[in-house]
Amino acid sequence: MKGVIAMPKRRIWSALAVLLVLAVLLTGCGGGGGSRQQSQAPSSSGSTTSQAATREITIVLSDFKFEPAEITVKRGERVRLTLQNTGTVAHDWTVRDLNLASPRVQPGQTATYEFTVDRVGTFTSVCVEAGHEALGMTGRLIVEN
Repeated sequence: MKGVIAMPKRRIWSALAVLLVLAVLLTGCGGGGGSRQQSQAPSSSGSTTSQAATREITIVLSDFKFEPAEITVKRGERVRLTLQNTGTVAHDWTVRDLNLASPRVQPGQTATYEFTVDRVGTFTSVCVEAGHEALGMTGRLIVEN
């Protein structure tokens, strides 16, 4: 065969394996830049309400405080919490007594968390990242009738 260069089979398989590995790596590294929004929607109740009845609340997570530190909602009200991390480390928003736990929000990122509370009372919210609660990253969730 004139003009055709024959490659050993072993070399061809090696080249294919390298291409496959590169394709997998490039696929895994893909994705858009900018802020990612994570969304979780656990509920203290099994009820669902319409989108129009969802209350929007934003909390800024800075290094070791929530702003606002206190939020008030109605019992049974659907809440969409937007968490904006302006700090230099990861934070979250957790209410242990109600089993509410937002996704972990990286510095400069924003996440949303939806929940409904069917229990009236005043509950402590904390950041459960190591040492943050002890440094004062606490707040209150007030649930009224």
